[in-house]
Amino acid sequence: MNGNSFLGKALPHIIAVIVFLAISIFLYRPIIFEGKVMNQHDINMGVGASKEIKDYREKTGKEALWTNSMFSGMPAYLISLNWSGATIVQSAQKVLLLFLPRPIGENFLAFLTFYILLLTFGVRPWLAIGGAMAFGLSTFFVISIQAGHMWKIRAIAYMPLVLAGVRLVFTRKYLSGFILTAFALALELNASHLQITYYLFIMLMIYGISELYFEQKEKDRGLSKKVALLAIAGLLAVGTNLGKLWTTWEYGKYSIRGKSELTSTPAESKAGLDRDYAFQWSSGKWESMTLFIPHLYGGASGVYAGKDSELGKILKNANRPRNEIKQAEAAYLGYWGDQPGTAGPAYAGAVIIFLFVLSLFFIDKKDKYWMLTIIILSVMLSWGKNFPVFNNLMFDLFPGYNKFRAVTMVIILALTLIPLMGFLGLEKLIETGWTKDVQKKVFIATGITIGTALLALLVTDPPYPEGMQNVLANAIHSDRKDVIRSDVFRSIFYVVAAFGALFFYKRKTIGITTFSIIIGALVLLDLSLVDSRYLNDAVYVKKSAPTIFVKTPADEKILQDKSLGYRVLNLQNPFNEARTSYYHKSIGGYHGAKIRRYQDVISRHLTKEIQQIMTDRGLNAENTKVLSMLNARYVMAGMQAESVLKNPYANGTAWFVENIEKVNSPDEEIEKIGTVNLDRTAVLDVSKFRVGNIQADSAAQVRMTSYEPNHLIYEAETSAPSLAVFSEIYYPKGWTATVDGKEVNILRVNYLLRALELSPGKHTIEFVFAPRSYYLGNTIMWISSILLIIVLGYGIFIILKQNEATDPEEA
Repeated sequence: MNGNSFLGKALPHIIAVIVFLAISIFLYRPIIFEGKVMNQHDINMGVGASKEIKDYREKTGKEALWTNSMFSGMPAYLISLNWSGATIVQSAQKVLLLFLPRPIGENFLAFLTFYILLLTFGVRPWLAIGGAMAFGLSTFFVISIQAGHMWKIRAIAYMPLVLAGVRLVFTRKYLSGFILTAFALALELNASHLQITYYLFIMLMIYGISELYFEQKEKDRGLSKKVALLAIAGLLAVGTNLGKLWTTWEYGKYSIRGKSELTSTPAESKAGLDRDYAFQWSSGKWESMTLFIPHLYGGASGVYAGKDSELGKILKNANRPRNEIKQAEAAYLGYWGDQPGTAGPAYAGAVIIFLFVLSLFFIDKKDKYWMLTIIILSVMLSWGKNFPVFNNLMFDLFPGYNKFRAVTMVIILALTLIPLMGFLGLEKLIETGWTKDVQKKVFIATGITIGTALLALLVTDPPYPEGMQNVLANAIHSDRKDVIRSDVFRSIFYVVAAFGALFFYKRKTIGITTFSIIIGALVLLDLSLVDSRYLNDAVYVKKSAPTIFVKTPADEKILQDKSLGYRVLNLQNPFNEARTSYYHKSIGGYHGAKIRRYQDVISRHLTKEIQQIMTDRGLNAENTKVLSMLNARYVMAGMQAESVLKNPYANGTAWFVENIEKVNSPDEEIEKIGTVNLDRTAVLDVSKFRVGNIQADSAAQVRMTSYEPNHLIYEAETSAPSLAVFSEIYYPKGWTATVDGKEVNILRVNYLLRALELSPGKHTIEFVFAPRSYYLGNTIMWISSILLIIVLGYGIFIILKQNEATDPEEA
């Protein structure tokens, strides 16, 4: 076949797509061939959290912009929301995913986008296939899939595509670069994982600064055109996602990512997350070596796949049961690093680390410095609290950095650029002759890589467990050393194998195609074998198998109550689970961005009340003050019917108060709600809200008559000017209230709840949630998406026309 023909040029890319598709299917083969699904924790929690929203969508065809199924009520923006304005972008995404089921499509997407990135950097296709596998098979990527972090995975998968577009613009391929940047960034933002996107912009910012420096040095005047094109592409991409970004930004100010109103809040977290919370998952400094040696600190918490451990032998000789031996091995030989727990290490691959070290000798300085800067920064940021001199400054001073938690996630920048540098350096080496100087550099790089592995073996001393008999502690220490030793020599093997392939290629013993296949095979074997430690049959379940959402006797008992608006408290880990939300309106929930005021109340009152309920072994007026204010009518102490406690003190969906306790600050307000009788008294912050005189009316009544997530209706009757309190969470953006059809001001009382002033008489009260940020944002998304398609179509037409003009037709 003529290599200059269209088919000849396209063949490597066709083969690449087939290879990526085959690996993706094989990696998750139980999904295709056995009809199973992955048992993903966050996906399960998402199912529970979104149940009310999806039920409403199926019933009405409309979107529930608010849900009462979690944390007594919160916006649905970051839980489950369909944006009609994103239809075009999401359709394009389905095509890129080849309509493959999750997570097969996501892994295929990661391979494909990194392959495109390597091509834009000039790496030949056969080599780029191996580089793409390095990115898509990194343990961080696969483990995140297993955990169910699908939006994070999609955001990560689009990062290389955005960088590829920017690269094209910076290398003066203006039209194709503009098109790819706009399209890729639209997809990136649509993935709705702002933390990953934030890290992407850090990378692009440093890349842009580097380009600025070199263009000024080379007196190149093309920078302004490049910046302008990228800015327009960025605006177009933002427009296609404006509603998502607007609602997220708007809600962020009132979530735990926003500014606290309490003066008692630590200074470093007043405008964002608490530093201890944000840095809770911080990698140990030496733990970053897991990029090269996967089990330097064990693998995943509570998982041990090894055999014949010394600990196991000792316990077996002591006649301990097999299940107890397995539990001990999992507890002590799973993970022993600095983090509270982990699903596995961030392993880039031994072959990739070797190629990365090699690239330092061959890659162009213009690319080396900005990439190396980002890799070093990524590693330092991932250390979090273990490198406070630097990371505390970043947290306090760098714009927006304090909005995100789990800083170990930033290692994705290193996992993107290490293989990029490695294969770019390998491409440069292939283009270079086999001179003595080149040979020297290759041997030095090999020696550095192997020497680093041996150094890790010598200096890494795993900790002895505390409070344990010496014989058991010594056995655990010995087992941990064996795990480290095994993986060190494993990494050395792959380095030697990659060096051997390179050596024989440069000596012309094998050709470039054979060499590329060998490198790709080594990368595939290296990473897939480590991935199999986490992605195995144990993570799959049958679709028909019982799930955590099977209705329990406790659920059945509660659901017999057909009245509107009541809530349920699950005493079992209430603020870190969404199973309860599947069937009930929950006091608790599972979400990384709950309303900040609700979190304040959890910290100050609800946690204490829950602890007191457990201590008292029952409910009383004192241990349910705030829970009753939130209309927690039922408390689940277990899954059996007899474990359900009915709260006789619950205030109901709404009630009239007899008096108002006026305070002058949020601090006073949150303290006061723990001391007053909340079914008779409303606590009002008069620095924010004003209310007229009210009178007590013992005969006054107010009740909910209709419930929809976005629309609540009440009937009320009072003979005097009164204040009605509703057990609904106050949120200032989007909720409107009408009394007998006339809009009225919504007051905030009791730190969390809505209240309305009512005149004497019978009234119909309606609360409607219709945020402008959603409706206007969605319209702009439609317009921008259509404009993006027009731009893409026109740009592709021009590119094809140019190619037709420059490439003569073959005879």
